[in-house]
Parts: sequence; structure tokens; C-alpha cells
Amino acid sequence: MPRLFLLDGTALAYRSHFALARSGLSTAEGVPTGATYGFTMTLRRLLETEAPEKIAVAFDPPGATFRHARFAEYKATRQKMPAELLAQMDWMREVVLAHGIPVLEVAGYEADDVIGTLARAATSRGWQVLIVTGDKDMMQLVDERVALYNVFKPDADVVLQGVEAVREKFGTDPERVVDVLAVMGDSSDNVPGVHGIGEKGAVKLIQEFGSVENLLANLGKLAPKTREKIEAGRSMLLLSRELVTLDCAVPLDVDLDALGPAHPDAERLLALFRKFEFKSLVEKMAAQAEHTFRSQARDWRTVRTPDELSEMIGALATARDYALDTETTSLFPMEARLVGLSFALPGRAWYVPCNLDPPLVPGGTSALLEELRPLLTDPAHARTGQNTKYDWIVLARHGLRLPPPQFDTMVASFCVSGAERGHGIDELALRYLGLKKIPTRDLIGRGKTEITMDMVPIERVAEYACEDADATLRLKAVLEKELDASGSRTLFETLEMPLVPVLASMEERGIRVDLDLLERLGKEMEQELQSLVFRIQELAGENFNVNSPKALGQVLFEKLRIQDRAGEARKVKRTSIGFATDAEMLGDRYGDVEIVKLVLEYREIAKLRGTYVDALPRHVHPETGRIHCSFSQVSAATGRLASSDPNLQNIPVRSPRGRRLREAFVPREPDRSGRWLLLAADYNQIELRVMAHLSGDQHLQRAFAQGEDVHAATAMRLFGVLPGMITREQRAQAKVINFGLLYGMGPQRVARETGLSLAEARGFIERYFRTFPAVREWRERLLAEARRTGYVETLLGRRRRMSELNSSDSRTRTFAENAAVNTPVQGSSADLIKRAMIQVERRLAHARLSAQMLLQVHDELVFEVPESELEATREIVRAAMEEAPELALPLQVDFGAGANWLEAH
Repeated sequence: MPRLFLLDGTALAYRSHFALARSGLSTAEGVPTGATYGFTMTLRRLLETEAPEKIAVAFDPPGATFRHARFAEYKATRQKMPAELLAQMDWMREVVLAHGIPVLEVAGYEADDVIGTLARAATSRGWQVLIVTGDKDMMQLVDERVALYNVFKPDADVVLQGVEAVREKFGTDPERVVDVLAVMGDSSDNVPGVHGIGEKGAVKLIQEFGSVENLLANLGKLAPKTREKIEAGRSMLLLSRELVTLDCAVPLDVDLDALGPAHPDAERLLALFRKFEFKSLVEKMAAQAEHTFRSQARDWRTVRTPDELSEMIGALATARDYALDTETTSLFPMEARLVGLSFALPGRAWYVPCNLDPPLVPGGTSALLEELRPLLTDPAHARTGQNTKYDWIVLARHGLRLPPPQFDTMVASFCVSGAERGHGIDELALRYLGLKKIPTRDLIGRGKTEITMDMVPIERVAEYACEDADATLRLKAVLEKELDASGSRTLFETLEMPLVPVLASMEERGIRVDLDLLERLGKEMEQELQSLVFRIQELAGENFNVNSPKALGQVLFEKLRIQDRAGEARKVKRTSIGFATDAEMLGDRYGDVEIVKLVLEYREIAKLRGTYVDALPRHVHPETGRIHCSFSQVSAATGRLASSDPNLQNIPVRSPRGRRLREAFVPREPDRSGRWLLLAADYNQIELRVMAHLSGDQHLQRAFAQGEDVHAATAMRLFGVLPGMITREQRAQAKVINFGLLYGMGPQRVARETGLSLAEARGFIERYFRTFPAVREWRERLLAEARRTGYVETLLGRRRRMSELNSSDSRTRTFAENAAVNTPVQGSSADLIKRAMIQVERRLAHARLSAQMLLQVHDELVFEVPESELEATREIVRAAMEEAPELALPLQVDFGAGANWLEAH
């Protein structure tokens, strides 16, 4: 006889939620997924270990049931389903259906009733029924053919509860469970029972009298107090028995014969697991798909002869679109040597090695690239790639300049979902194709044993490279649809893709540094550090390792007890290794203590020296003599660019030492064009201007339109003073709140930044919103719309999903609210400077000027300009940067020029 597994989906959902409530499981956008994950893992464990011949899942339907009609207070004391769980209930239904399992819901009845009806029908045929639940009420269904299958903890053993388990729990047979429940009631469902009689008393009464009817017929045999309780609660006792008794005659649309085993839909499951970001399940599904994929016939070829090369070129030449990828010896394109190229058309892929012996084309790599030049440079072809900026720079370094790429899967993925954790080819193939790609480490290893790609056997590289090109082309097809579905097509085509060749050119150009100045700075800093160590140890009264947080904590808080001087003896923070000595904590709490001042100064200098002064020379390219950092357009959810290797966007500008670092960045040496300068073009308070536009606040807009100092104008209104009477302190406080609005600054942070008390800071913020009511209205309107749509949007259409705005966790929700306010402002500013970069690059080329854009640092662009072209370049840059038809107020660009970045800034 078959086994029928019946799952109480609602009970399983609740238990999964509370079991994983503190797990922190969520998508990259902060959408909680813990309950769905627990539910899915329990279901899959059941399917894998039991392989049920027949299975179904029942859920409680929305709305009232017949029990509410009998007793309006039924379940009235139960807390509402947590918002995070409620948001996932439909996901769990989708998971069940994707496994090919029917979902049963009947209006007016609970899942328990549906399960009871199916269980009774199945046992009448002699089937074995296993009810997957942890609900004690379901024990009334247990008999020789029905058992409870309790498995709600992933690592726990399955507990089968049959007749003996029921007797142990209730002291009676299963058919009398409803009588016990009727007497004792159920606080979780607000079933009243008999007031004053608990579980032990109820079990004892039913053991003695056998049923509720017999109990009521023999009240004279009870002790007086017990009799009084039952007589007083007779009506509630009878009602309670109705409420706890399962209705096993629910009208069902499904017939027993229609139930069968699970039939998982791999494609549908993979899509769900990608959506929920269940990486382990995606990988498991991908491994299964990979096995099928690799066992299928594939038209992947290694090009080893001139004839095969000609055949490939002919096939690609007739195609409108193809995928292109390179294999190289380095992650850094300016250093990489070309090992091979791979190409893909639908269903076909080729790998062209550059390291064949003898070479594929006489003359080696340069001759091979000449053979490929017509194909690679023909503007009639559309070229697709993954991280095309890298490939285009590599090929340019090998003498082959390609037209701008038409489609970049990495950039497309970022436009579709910028908050995702990764946009690399491996992540995208797994996420969108269900393909677990060959890891690069399988070819080159890692760590001390790592080799370069040119040392890997060609056939192994060929499979890897063809897979890359094939996956890239297939990803394009998927991401084309995703761009349309997410409303990101315009952003992708008009902003992000045109930016790719601009960034590639900037990386190729690099920027020159004064190595002699860096060496002098290094020596100066070394002397300063030695002097500071001596003074710190002198104040400490002992020699100790200033770089050791543990040793420093002991000196500051145990020996010197600086907390006593600061009046904060009970607020000393600790970490796993001792006292907390991070810069923020020390500066905020003990910044006026002399030894702490010296420690913070020491750390600032040590960081500058280690991160920049000592490190920058190592990044100078041996051939160009310049630093070529990498610009990433897929790193920040707001759309801001990031730089790395080295990161030139984090050079501090507030401290004198940080500013001196900029002095080391210099233009090229004088040449036939004459003297060269660095030109810096910096947006003037672009984020505040964007906020003024978005909020529509007339006072802020007027201040910008009239060229006023916006912080002074804000202070004037906040403090009610006349122009010219604003103190430096008042302007500083207004500046803090102006920028604080953009970054979610709360009263504590405002107090810390301004020196106000917490109460004063709260009042200050409230006064600001009273003074600028349009700003508050904009914030409230923005958050309300974001909660409704699930996303926020920049002026140029970049969307960021914000589902966590509805989180029941206050910290998560507050973080999301701050991000929701910040994203349209910072994201719009980032989009505007990106568009300006595209326009600047085009206009400089059209004007045939020699000036070149080298760096982008937040709101600033840095150019290398012949002194003779300075004014012409400045006007072109100004026109391109100040064009912003979306804004209701003008943008303003501040310029500076000089013999180094410090002078220009």
C-alpha cells in the first residue's frame, strides 16, 4: 500500500520562521528569506530521505473559518503573523508547486481539516498516512495507519508519533484527544476549555470518565470545586470540543487518485533559488544541470591550423553579433599578456590560442591579431563580452583598438540589480543559467602554487575559454529581457555602456606621480612616527607596542585609566581580545586626552604612509611610468564609481598631510605642446542641489540660483539672524544638518558632529524640518512611494529595490529608510557626473584638443592639459558638466589648475 505524506504548510512555515528568525538570511537587498529557506530544506529533506509515493501540502487560507463563525474570539489572542513571515508565505507555496506537489487550501477550513479529510479517505483504502506536523491537535487523527512525522529541525532525527506516543502525551487513546483538549482548552488558539483545569487535570478526568458526555453525566462524583468549575463552564466546554474537533468532511477539489509523488521542475526551482539567493541550493541544482550540460554534444573547437582559423573567421563574419573573451596572464589589463581569444555564436564556440608551438600563424601573436583585425574592428558587428573594459584594454595594449562594445553582461547585470552581491561571470552563470562554471583556480591553482594561464595545457584552457564565451552569449539573451522587465534599458544603453570605453581610456592613460616627493614624504613621516612613539611611551611610563590594540588598551584603560578622567568609568567598550581602541571610539570619548590625541595622530600618519606613500611607487607601471588604477562601475548600489589598485578616491583631503599627498600627482613632462598642467573640475555641492530639486524647497533653490552660500543661508533661517551676522559655529552646524539629511544622520551623530547635547540636537533637527517643510514632505512622500513600489529611482532612471523598508526589524527598517533617501540624491549625482564624463570625452575629441581626462574622484574630474589649451578645455568641460536639463536649478563647477593635484584642487 502507498504512503501518503500530508504536510501542514502553515505550521511548517511558522516553525521555520522562528527557527531561523535570528539567522539573518536575506537577499543582497535585505529581503528576509529565513522562513522560506527552512521550509524548503525541510521539504527537500523529506523528499530525499522518504521519496513519498504520494504527497500534498495544505495551507491555512486567508480569512475566517467556520470556527470563527461559532466563536468570534477564536484565535483572537494570537499575535498577527509577523510581517517578514507573511511576505514569504506565497514564496513557500511557489516552492511546493515547483516541486510538483499540489497545494491544498479550502476557504472556511483550516489546513488541519483538509489533512484530516485526506487522512480518513486514505486509511479507508488501507493506505499508510504520515502527517508532517508538530501540532498536538493532530494527534486525534492517529491510529494504526496514521502517524505524525515530526521533523522541523534540519539536523534532528525524525520523530514518528503513533498510538503509544498519544497515550504517553494525553494518557488516553487518540479518539479521546478531543475530549482532553476540550477540557484543558488551548491558549494558543484561544479555545477556552474549563477555566481552572489544566492539562494534568483534564487528562485525569478523561481517564476516569472516558469522554466529555460521560463527565457531564457524572458531575455528582466529582470533588465540589471541580464540579463547580465544570458546571460554570459547561457551555464553553461543549463549544471547545467543537472547536478542537477536526472536520474530516471538507469538500475537496482533488481526488486521492490524483495525488502522486513529487515531480520537481528543475528550471522553475532554479529560478526560485536564484531569486531567494539560496546559493547552496543553486549550486546543487547547477551541479545537476552541469552534469547534463557537459554530457551533451557541444560544438566547441580549438583552432590549431590556418584553415580552421579561416573557417572560424568566415562563420563569425556572417554573424551580426558574437561574444568575445580573452585569456591572459594577469588580472591587471595593463600588465596582462594575451594567451588566447575565445568567440561564440549560438550553439558554437572557438578558442584561438596565442601560445601554440609552432604558432598558429607565422609571426606569433602580433601576426595572429592582424589576421583577426578585420573581424574584430569591423563596426558592422556587435560584440558582446563580460567586463569588456578589461578585454578592450588588453587588446589595445597588443596593438588592436576595437570599436566600443555593444553589450557587456557585467554592466547589464548591474543595471538590472545593482545591489546584488556579485556580477562576475561565475555568479551570473550560476544565477541566470544554472551553470556552475569551471573555476579559474582549477586551471591555475591558488596561493604559492599558482601559475599563469599560459602554463596550462591548451585543451584545458580551450574548454574553460569556450565555456566563458558560450555563457556570455547566453547571458546576453537572458539579460536583454531583464533590462526591459526592470525598466533599465535606457540607463544601460545611454549611460552605462557609453561609459565603458571612457573608463577604458582613463585606465590606459593613468596618471604620473612624483616618486622623489613620495620618498621625501616617507622619510618625513618615519621621523614623525618615531617621535610620536617616544612621546606616547613617555606619557604611558613604559615601552609597549603602539600598534597592538591589546597592549594599547591595557595601557589606556588599566594603567592610565583614561576613562576616569573622562568621567565614563562604566562605558569602556571591550572586544574579544581586550579593550576597544578603534579610532571612532577613542576620538569620540577620549579625544581631549593628550595620549589619545597622539595615538590618533600616529595612526593617521601610519595609515597614510602604508596605504599611499609606500604603496603608490609599487603601482607605477614600468613601461609608462604612470599609475593605472581600475575604475569599477558595478561596485556601489547608488551607481557611484569606485577605484582600486590603488584606490585614489579615499585619499584624505581634510588633513594637511592628506592634502600633501595630492602634491605627488603631477602632469606629464613638458613636450612640443609646451608645459602641461593638471586641471580639476569639481561640482559645487551637487548632492545638495539635487536634493533641493527633488524636494522642491524654494528657499534652498533660491539660495543656489542666486549663488549664495547655502550653508550660511540655511543657518540664517535656522537661527533667525541677518546675513553677515552668522557665526562660524552656526554655519558649521547648518552644514552638518544639510549633509546629514542625505546620509540618515540621527540626533546622536548630529550631537557628536556639532558639539550639541542630545536634546539640543533633537531640537535642532526638528527646527530644520519646521524651517524647510518641503524637505520633510519630500522624505515622507519618497518613503511612502518606495514602500508601495518596492524601489527608489534616480533622475536618470536607475532603480534600487528597497523591500526591507517594510521589515519588522526596526534597525533594518531604519537603515533602509536612510538608504532610500540617500540613493536618489547620491545616485542622481553619480549619474550626472557619468553623463558629463561621456560628453567631455566626446567634445574634447571633436575639438581635437590634447587634454585628457585621467581621474574621477566622487564629484571631481581631473585632466591633464597643455597650458596653451587650458581655457578652451575649461570651457568644454564646464559646458558638459553644467548641462542638466532634469534639474530645476543650475549646476556649478569649480575649477583649479596647477603643477600638481594639490595646486589644481
